[in-house]
Amino acid sequence: MKILLASAISLLLGLVVGWYIEHRRAEHEKTEIVQQMVQGSESADAEHAARAVRAVQFIELGDTQRAVQLLSGPIAHYYSLYGDDHRNDQRSKVRALIEQIARTNQVVAARIAEASTNTQFKTP
Repeated sequence: MKILLASAISLLLGLVVGWYIEHRRAEHEKTEIVQQMVQGSESADAEHAARAVRAVQFIELGDTQRAVQLLSGPIAHYYSLYGDDHRNDQRSKVRALIEQIARTNQVVAARIAEASTNTQFKTP
C-alpha cells in the first residue's frame, strides 16, 4: 500500500512539475514572438518616417519631383499587392485614392505599372 501511495504521489508530483515547466516555456515563447512582432513593426515605422523626412526635405528644397518619386514607391507597392481586392472596404478606399492620383500624376502611374509587372505573387 505504501508503494502504491508513493507511486501515485510521485506521478502526481511529476505531472505538476512537467506542466509547470511546459507552461513557463510556452509563456517565454509567446513573449519572444510578441517582441519580434514589435521590433518588425518598429522597423517598418522607422523606414516610413525616414522616407517621409526625405520627402519633406526634397519639398523644402523645391525638388517636388524627387519627393513624388520617393513617395510613389510605397504607393505602387501597396496598389500592386492590394489593388485588386474589392472585398475590403478600407482597401477599396485606398485603391480609389491611388487611382485618383495616378490619373493626374505620371510618376505615380508609371511606378504602379512597373510594380504591377514586377509583382509575381499577390496577397488578397
